[in-house]
Amino acid sequence: MGMPVNRLESIWPQVEAVEAQVEGRKRPWRKKAKSWERGLEGILAEHPKMAIVAAAAIGVALGWIVKRK
Repeated sequence: MGMPVNRLESIWPQVEAVEAQVEGRKRPWRKKAKSWERGLEGILAEHPKMAIVAAAAIGVALGWIVKRK
C-alpha cells in the first residue's frame, strides 16, 4: 500500500494565510488589553481597601438585582 493522500494539502496554504491575517489583527487589542490590565493592577495595588469595598458593593447590587427577578 502506498502513502495515504491528504486531500486538504492544496487548501493548507490558504488557511495559513488567513491565520496570519487574524493574528495580525489580534495584536493591537492584546497590547491595549495588557495596558488596561497593568493600569487596573496598579490602581488595586495603590488602593486595596477601596477595591474591596467596590467589589462588595458590586456584589450586593448584583445580588439585589438577581433576587428581585
